[in-house]
Amino acid sequence: MFWSIRTLFFLGLSRPLLILAYHFEIVTPQHVSAATRRLFVNPRLLKLIDTLSLPLDQSAARRALRHFALDADFDFFAYLYLAGSESFAVSNYATEWQLRYVEKDYIRVDPVVTMAKHGPPIFTWSAATGSAKGARKDVRQFYADAAQFGISSGLSISVPVGFKNRMIFTLASSRPVPVEVAAIDAVTAAVAIAFVHSRLGKGGNDVSLAQNIRLSPREAECLRWFAEGMSMPDIADTLGIGFRSVRSYLDSATAKLDAANTRQATTIATRLGLI
Repeated sequence: MFWSIRTLFFLGLSRPLLILAYHFEIVTPQHVSAATRRLFVNPRLLKLIDTLSLPLDQSAARRALRHFALDADFDFFAYLYLAGSESFAVSNYATEWQLRYVEKDYIRVDPVVTMAKHGPPIFTWSAATGSAKGARKDVRQFYADAAQFGISSGLSISVPVGFKNRMIFTLASSRPVPVEVAAIDAVTAAVAIAFVHSRLGKGGNDVSLAQNIRLSPREAECLRWFAEGMSMPDIADTLGIGFRSVRSYLDSATAKLDAANTRQATTIATRLGLI
């Protein structure tokens, strides 16, 4: 029995991704022949892992993902990280579609996101089935809008991180029905998506999915002073308001940002450009 080189490398990744380590299995010789029968996507995922294990910047990682999508006969790739107010997306979709997705808050009705949260970890999807008779009106509208940008079917891989965060990687095309794929190894898929996150989660992202967060002027002001290291009594004196009001504004901002505490709220607000 032996550990694969990729498994050993993966165990050396950054701490947030070690949550996936428990998925790994020990590979024994009797399993090898079965693994070789998994065609199409699996070899490409292994190649992607090899590529993303190199010290690539985000631009090079994006190119690698574009090539991966094309090699698998898809037109687009999309990586979505669901983590409350820190959610973000990176893709090669048309900019107009990305902006429309955020503007219409499509993440709330996106059937791919819904299935990723509640369905199998690896699945295919299509407008043909998703917009069939009986589907909700908002879902049909979502598919109709997506089709305008060449997004009609695809393959998605969903990987949970911790208790509530999730990584979702999607390959999409303009085909009306999804391409038939051979069985995909869940462990290989999870490792590949972890590498995608490690390369795309550190730089600039295409779209923040938290653009609907709005802080009031007082909430932003109190949070800005708190970020500067000022205590709540000092903030109250500076702004000429009561201590309880400062606490209330900070608590409200923390709740809007889905943060565990005020210090984390300042970090998130700064990253989102809210203060």
